[in-house]
Amino acid sequence: MKELLKRLRRHARAAWQLFLATLVIHILGLAGSLYTIQVLNRYVGYGVTATLVTMTIGVVIAMIGEHLFRTIRLDLAHGVVEKGDDPLARGVYGLLLTARPAALDDLPQARRQRLVQGVDQAFALLGPTGLTAVIDIPFSLIFLVIITLISWPMGLIVSGFLLVTTLMLWRPRPEQEQTALTLRTLQAWMVNLVTLTDTAAETIRQFGAALPLLRRWDETWSQLQHHREALNRAQAINASHIQFVQAAMVVAIYALGSILVVEGSLNIGLLIGINLLANRTLQPLTRILHLRQGLRQADQELAAVRHLAQTIAIEPESGTTLATVRGALELRALTYRWPGATVPLLANLSLRLAPGEVLVITGANGSGKSTLLRLLCGLRAPSDGQIFIDGVELRQLALPWWRRQVSYLPQEPVFFDGTLRENLQAVHPQADATAMRLALEQAGMTAWLDRQPQGLDRALSHDGHDLSPGLRRRLAMARALLAAAPFVFLDEPTEGLDREGCEAFYAVMITLAQAGRTIVVASHDGNILRGASQVLDLGTQVVVAPSAPPGGADHA
Repeated sequence: MKELLKRLRRHARAAWQLFLATLVIHILGLAGSLYTIQVLNRYVGYGVTATLVTMTIGVVIAMIGEHLFRTIRLDLAHGVVEKGDDPLARGVYGLLLTARPAALDDLPQARRQRLVQGVDQAFALLGPTGLTAVIDIPFSLIFLVIITLISWPMGLIVSGFLLVTTLMLWRPRPEQEQTALTLRTLQAWMVNLVTLTDTAAETIRQFGAALPLLRRWDETWSQLQHHREALNRAQAINASHIQFVQAAMVVAIYALGSILVVEGSLNIGLLIGINLLANRTLQPLTRILHLRQGLRQADQELAAVRHLAQTIAIEPESGTTLATVRGALELRALTYRWPGATVPLLANLSLRLAPGEVLVITGANGSGKSTLLRLLCGLRAPSDGQIFIDGVELRQLALPWWRRQVSYLPQEPVFFDGTLRENLQAVHPQADATAMRLALEQAGMTAWLDRQPQGLDRALSHDGHDLSPGLRRRLAMARALLAAAPFVFLDEPTEGLDREGCEAFYAVMITLAQAGRTIVVASHDGNILRGASQVLDLGTQVVVAPSAPPGGADHA
């Protein structure tokens, strides 16, 4: 509910329009109760048909007016919702896209999933229905005042039930909130398990992981049902309480009203009219009671997103850009340790790479080859030490600009669901079909491309895993080539390639070296090692002499 009130405060003019429309709606809403009173007291008592016709026409006009103003109010509420907080409207997804990769390490996938789903559910709950329900609350006093003016004892009765309903509304229910939170977490885990059956279907079957996963599914499903039943039971009890209060109010009204009718201080028409007015008095609060759990959940979800927005490290877009990029690269005492680790993965690395030189990084699995390339791309930040690009520290550069100066081929390339053309244009939006075909030709993919009926519009799915590992690596190579950047960072580029693919890559590397690109490549490939200007062995974490003279890329 706090979020709804914030929206109203942010858009004061629209809020006043909403309040004015709501006032008119409730004034017109009095017509039904007054009509009942007048029909019972005047027409039933005297039987004048003209009076009945006049009152009926009047109440119909009031009903039509109330309907029209409710429609107008709904449009006004939509306007307030659409003017909502834009950063939050974009949801947590935008934060995940712009956060530093290292900052996401402490955000488990299930929590990310829950946050994304929670934001969507929150904005659904904070829509026009919730907004109009909150605005209706103060106007319930109009009906209470009318009841009190008709009969102050009846006004006291209705006030008492209004107070009881208000206390029900504000009474905290931490158990229900915790149950709802656990339920959303379990739902996120279920989604993750379903996603796993899609992304790792072959691995699950080949290595017999179906049974363990099924057991995990059964456990999660059992917990999900348990918490769902607990929440449904609590909500059913709340609904029962509301119905009890409403029924008790009707009994109290007729019990006291009957006494007042017998005493002569009230008549039957007024008694029935008071009952109708009393129901209108409680109606806004009972609506909020039904929506309360959802509105509190919405408050919690958006509070969690705000907390994430305030605490998560976002990659800065500002920084220095260089008018001319020469291609010099230097590491000074570069150190990196994983969060929580006591021993650094990389320690005191220092080297200089002149423009156009080739650095080959070797080392055992887990020695930090891929991590070093991520550090060079700015995807990770050093724990200590510095990286210099043409004499400027990498941390001072604008990261979006810097990444446009890098052609990067990761060890496990990933593509987004879309066409081949869309994936290539992601790195070079201005690239035309000719440029894309040339990059694919250099990567040795033209024969494959010519067999695709859709050509460049061939769809990729499952993060590109509908292609074989070798084709994914070739496509990643073409994507890196299309970037045409002065720096080229390659992670095990020939891994998983057949001889034809390797030959295509060697030719590409020769072309890049001859073009004066500065190349850093993690590899154990002997042909690549022979083309190195320098070799960094992460086993010893020192730069060693290459096995062949620099410039040997021409011999690859």
